[in-house]
Amino acid sequence: MDRLSYILDQLNVNAGVFFQGQLCGLASFEEEGAGYIHVLRSGVLDIIESNKEQTTLNEPTMIFSVRSEPHQLFGANREGAEMVCASIKFQTGAKNPVLEALPSRVVLPLSSVQGLTAFVDVLFSEAEAAQEGREAIMNRLVEVIFVNVLRHIVSEGETPKGMLSALADKPLSKVLKCIDTNLNGDLSVEKLAEVATMSRSTFIQHFKNVLGLAPGEYVQNARISAAKRLILKDKPMSIICFDVGYEDASGFSRAFKKNTGMTPREWKKLNASVTESENTTVKNDSNVA
Repeated sequence: MDRLSYILDQLNVNAGVFFQGQLCGLASFEEEGAGYIHVLRSGVLDIIESNKEQTTLNEPTMIFSVRSEPHQLFGANREGAEMVCASIKFQTGAKNPVLEALPSRVVLPLSSVQGLTAFVDVLFSEAEAAQEGREAIMNRLVEVIFVNVLRHIVSEGETPKGMLSALADKPLSKVLKCIDTNLNGDLSVEKLAEVATMSRSTFIQHFKNVLGLAPGEYVQNARISAAKRLILKDKPMSIICFDVGYEDASGFSRAFKKNTGMTPREWKKLNASVTESENTTVKNDSNVA
C-alpha cells in the first residue's frame, strides 16, 4: 500500500459543505473537533488568525486547516469572495499520528496543484445547479479535493517529521505495517526492534526521533484508532476487544477511556448521533433543492 492510501485508510474522512456563495463581510470559524476546507474561486479574501495575523488572497486558492484552530474570513471588497466552505471530520478522532504529522494549515493556489482546478470547477457547477442530491455530491467532491491536497503534501515532502517521514523510512515503514496487520499479536518493543533490524535502544531512539512518541504509546493509539473504525461498523465490543489486542473487555475499556476520555459505548453513542444528524441535514437540504 502506498503512503497516500495508508493515510486515507487511517483517517476515515467525512466532509460537510456548509456554505457556498458570495462571502461579504466577516465570518468566524471556531467549531471544535473539525478541520476546514475553504475554496476561493474569485474575489479578495482575508484570513485572520486568532493572533490577529492576516493573509490576503486575491487568486483562486484552497485553504486547508486540519485542526480546529479558530480563524476568521473576510470578503474584502464590495463584491465579496465567491467561496465554498466545508468542515472536515475524522471519525477516528484528532488524536491520530497521521493528523499530527500534517501541517496545521496549508494555503495552495489552485494553479499549483495539477488537476485541482478541474475538481473545483465541478464543485462550483454543482453548487450553482441546485439539483437533487447536491449536498451529498458536493461533500464527496470536497473529499476528493482533500485527497488531492494530501497527495500534494506527500509528494512535496512538506512534513519533515512524523508519520509521513516514518512511512518513507524503510525500517519504520516495516514496523508500521507490522503494527497495523498484527494488532492482536506480539507488538512488544523487542519484537518491533527485530522487525526494524535494530537493537532495542537504537530502535526506541529512532522511533521517538521520527514519530515524536514512544513505540508503546504509538501501539496503543493504533489499537484505539482501529477500535474506533470497528465500532463504527457496529462490530460487537467483545470481538473488537480481541481484534485490537486486549485480553478482556475491562482492559480495553480502560485503555479506550484513557485515550479518548470516554468509554467505547459512550464514544459510539456520540459518534452515531453526529453521523445521524449529518445524514438528516443532507437529506433535508436535498429535498429543498
